[in-house]
Amino acid sequence: MKQTILIGDISSYKAIVICHFIKRHYPQIEILTFDTKKFTKNIRTKYGSKHFVIEPTRMEEQIRSIVSDYQIRFFIPVINDRLQVFWANKTNYAGALDYLGDFSSYQILNDKGKLYQLAVQLGIKVPQRYDRIENAVFPFVIKPVNLSSAKGVMYIRSAKDLPDKVPEHLIIQQYIPGTGVGYSFYCKNGKIRKGYGHRRLAEYPVSGGSSTYREGYQNPEMEKIASQITGHLKYTGFAMFEFKLTAQNELFLIEVNPRIWGSVNQGLENGVNYFEGMFGKPPVSLAKRKRERKTYLSPLIYRSLWKYLLRLESGPLTYFIKNTGNNIPDVAFTSDPKGYLSLLLRKLL
Repeated sequence: MKQTILIGDISSYKAIVICHFIKRHYPQIEILTFDTKKFTKNIRTKYGSKHFVIEPTRMEEQIRSIVSDYQIRFFIPVINDRLQVFWANKTNYAGALDYLGDFSSYQILNDKGKLYQLAVQLGIKVPQRYDRIENAVFPFVIKPVNLSSAKGVMYIRSAKDLPDKVPEHLIIQQYIPGTGVGYSFYCKNGKIRKGYGHRRLAEYPVSGGSSTYREGYQNPEMEKIASQITGHLKYTGFAMFEFKLTAQNELFLIEVNPRIWGSVNQGLENGVNYFEGMFGKPPVSLAKRKRERKTYLSPLIYRSLWKYLLRLESGPLTYFIKNTGNNIPDVAFTSDPKGYLSLLLRKLL
């Protein structure tokens, strides 16, 4: 039976990655796409069959119409701000969002304050919290309660890093030195279906931002912690748990992204089908790799590597060059030029 799905914002590299994967392994699925950026009418990935430019002020109304008119089986919004709105009103979308569970569980995972309280309740290691900046011990981190992609995060290493004015509704927490690692999966009623661990090799901003280069990293403790929390919440949906791995091999839970995450391509390129719970087994099998691929976000990776060099940190660049034959971009200009151009224009327009 033919299925039709709707994915957006399609100028986001996450959406392009998903479209590419589905087109490759589920050729029977028709992919419709949407975006609020007008340039996507002509400049977008080649992996969708029909595209809609949506007016931001009429987004919910227009999406409901598309879901109804085209009998959309699955609607996959990849941008967090959009996801919150759609998930909160998922009954308005004719079952296209039924692969997501109770909205209250999403709210707990997405809110850093509520997540912290739950982790403490369950005995999971988390960075120490401070009620006021005056009580914080250097180094520490200031971050918004529910923004993603390192937006608004400030790293305070000494008094000279303190901002003149601290906005309200922020979290102040201990800085944990170590390596950024994560565990990503699709979950159904609190049970993890398909999961994969990764380690960050480069970030942007390099002081602690989104990953631009990653490799596989498997640690059973990450899955155990993720299962403990999702099981408690009976969570259904996609999620990526972010941890810091210390030199003493301790894991500290930093935050959770209860949605499709930026490094989704790392698992997909290494044989992990997060979408099997939605679409079933793929007609086209996933490739079995002799060597695990490392994935990167182009062109941001090059800016990231340059910033590391300016800090006299050559490790990420050396590792990137050493693994040239085993590195693969999330979106490649050579295979999807309009898709690649769209993610550039997304940042500029």
